[in-house]
Amino acid sequence: MNVMIGRLNGLWHLIVGSCQIRTPFLASQDRQLVIQYARRVYPGARIFERD
Repeated sequence: MNVMIGRLNGLWHLIVGSCQIRTPFLASQDRQLVIQYARRVYPGARIFERD
């Protein structure tokens, strides 16, 4: 499974397939927090950053 991380409308989002999931992190917060969150929610997924 591939998970993309991107910023949209001031928040970090996880994009899984065709679904876009809003995270509780603001775009100004560190990307590492979002990566840890994504690994906890989707264990074993490959995580990519999209700008």
